[in-house]
Amino acid sequence: MAERYLLHLDSAGLRAARVHRGQVGLAEHFAAADGPPALAAWLRGHPQARCTLLVDLPDETYQLDTLPLVGPRDRRQLIARRQAQLGLDTPYITHQSLGRSAETQAGGASQEKILFAALNRPAALQTWLSVFEQGQRPLDGVHLASHLAAALAPRLPDLPPLALLVWTSPSGLRVSCLDGGRLRFSRLTPASSLAGLGLWQACHDEARRTHQYLVGQRAIDRNQTTPVYVLAHPQDHAALRRACPDSNELRFQAVDLPALARRCGLQSPIEDSDSLPLLLHTASRSRQLPQLAPAALRRPRQRLDTSTLLGALAASALAVSLVVSAHNLLEARRLREQADAALGEGLAEEARARSLQESTPRLPLPADALRADLSRLTSLQAFRTGLSSFLHRLAAALDTLPGVELSALEWSLPPDAPQTHAIAIVELRLPAGPKARPELARHVIATLHHHTGSLAQAAGAPDDQGPLRSPGGQGDADTRHALRVELTTRAP
Repeated sequence: MAERYLLHLDSAGLRAARVHRGQVGLAEHFAAADGPPALAAWLRGHPQARCTLLVDLPDETYQLDTLPLVGPRDRRQLIARRQAQLGLDTPYITHQSLGRSAETQAGGASQEKILFAALNRPAALQTWLSVFEQGQRPLDGVHLASHLAAALAPRLPDLPPLALLVWTSPSGLRVSCLDGGRLRFSRLTPASSLAGLGLWQACHDEARRTHQYLVGQRAIDRNQTTPVYVLAHPQDHAALRRACPDSNELRFQAVDLPALARRCGLQSPIEDSDSLPLLLHTASRSRQLPQLAPAALRRPRQRLDTSTLLGALAASALAVSLVVSAHNLLEARRLREQADAALGEGLAEEARARSLQESTPRLPLPADALRADLSRLTSLQAFRTGLSSFLHRLAAALDTLPGVELSALEWSLPPDAPQTHAIAIVELRLPAGPKARPELARHVIATLHHHTGSLAQAAGAPDDQGPLRSPGGQGDADTRHALRVELTTRAP
């Protein structure tokens, strides 16, 4: 069974938490320096894990805009055009509707309020998303942690139409503005910026700065006292009241964080004012959070009703029909190609047969030409086994001549010789002796003639009066002498 994991991304790195039946347990933490390789190894160790990425970074931009009320198709085009007009150099931008505007145009038509939210430092997110892209692991979604404020709004007691919501987490201190229960603005102060300040004193200062910014943006009336809901453990409520006194602008109200978590269905105990377990649990149960992930990286997650199921079945049947039709078309095309190839091969064979027929001499040929060809064929057939027989006889002759070695053998059929004769030139090495005699050469020649039955004569052999010379011209007794013998053989 697939396990559900929430991945919480902040400036310090990535936390993996397992969410199951209201229980949230932190599993792994991947630092920003060496996190991507460690995350890739963790994903390989959890091949069935279903992951949702919750982005909690300070690099966020929120822009409120209004659009005329148009149809769904025109609305999508208007939203895409407004996103391009914002000039935000990031692919991670999303939007959500804040309902209709109370103000009207001159014609009296109401407008729709749209809040655009974007991550204006995309490299901080892309580094981690590349791990999923390279590993081809889909995500259930990528969401901003600020949008969880609207998911918590229904659980807050007596929430007015306009209020500030503050919580703390390992990412830092986040202050969000809720307008009618929907997110209007959010601001995260990183934990590193809170060093040296008390947590609740920083809460007071950041809530005041956010209020002043929203007053300047005319999102909050200057003369209106704005309630500030702070999620904190009961053990910190006294310190919170001391650090955050009420004023004409802000009225602070501590919210029991463990009690709120229980109302939201979280079963894990909360022992301090860290809201991260509640945020992860809320993200796991929310289905309408704005989406930052590219469509190619998301795992589809839809609930099919009856009509959708029937449409899916019809689409599947159509897809199967298209696949079968495409297969039949491809098979017919393959058969046509095979038929064309067979026809081409048949035509080529016919062309080769006609060429051979045209090049073959017409019969009957003249009798003289036939006799010459047959005579030549007969003479060539005679030598099919002649060389093998001759070599056997030559080997028998050399066996009777101790010390005589065969060093070279040439075999030829001279064109001017009779067709039944062949010439073999044998080069022999005679044994060295103190006085090599011509009688030895004549004995060798006679032996060869006796065994081979061939006419033997010395090719360049010494005569009776002179010593047998070596190829180098030396006549001493320690040199082995060479003898070349020409044998004229007949066909067997």
